[in-house]
Amino acid sequence: MSQVIRIPANIYSRLEKHAKGFDTPANVIEKLLNHYEGIDRTLTQKQIIQTPSKDRDTKKYSFNNKTYGKGRLVLAITKEYISNNPNTSFDELLEILPKDIQGSTGVFSHQEDAQEIYARTGHKRHFIKPNELIQLSDCVIAVSTEWGTSNINNLINQAQSFGYTISPT
Repeated sequence: MSQVIRIPANIYSRLEKHAKGFDTPANVIEKLLNHYEGIDRTLTQKQIIQTPSKDRDTKKYSFNNKTYGKGRLVLAITKEYISNNPNTSFDELLEILPKDIQGSTGVFSHQEDAQEIYARTGHKRHFIKPNELIQLSDCVIAVSTEWGTSNINNLINQAQSFGYTISPT
């Protein structure tokens, strides 16, 4: 069972400087402990091949004659869907874009939840600027910014099932 550790914001910010790509706080703490304890974590060639790269993927995608990075692509697709289906509710959108497409945080959250996460952690995990928020029939949502090579294709495949054309640039 996981334990919850509360870390002051200033220490969290220091830890964040040691993160690469999609490192979790636990991975960063483990790296620091390994360094402190003198544990050599040099990977064998076989492990390197099997380990996905933590380098930032900056691939761009074309959608509706515009070019987007992964997060902005998801925002544009979600906005387009709601523009074409303005009476969609939160629960209906959740059926169309289920949480498991993205993974841990889901494709979107209620605006209040997204803003609470930002207030609590200092990290924008959702697009929360006023022009980025999306009005549904029953609430306002914020789309997740947490997209990488491991989950973007799930969303692209779902969007293509709506008839949307998306291609890498």
